[in-house]
Amino acid sequence: MDVKILVNEKNTLEMDLSDTDQSLAQLLAEKLNADSDVEFASYKVEHPLVACTKLFVRTKKGDPAKLVLEKLEEIKSEVAEFRSQFIQITK
Repeated sequence: MDVKILVNEKNTLEMDLSDTDQSLAQLLAEKLNADSDVEFASYKVEHPLVACTKLFVRTKKGDPAKLVLEKLEEIKSEVAEFRSQFIQITK
């Protein structure tokens, strides 16, 4: 996956998530929109045949890049917990 920051301003972040489908962007947008400090989070698929997804984040307060990192850590933790539970039930 190739990640490029297109806009990183006070309360606005726009990223290009090349070579990936929309799954991660959708999960991140959901997590971000659940945060009270986020005004808006969404993603856009530039073209269905080209793996190019853009993620947009606008915050009411706080650094949007830091919020994205926090949400990625939450996702990482949830996936680790799911993995652990899955290993337990498949033994």
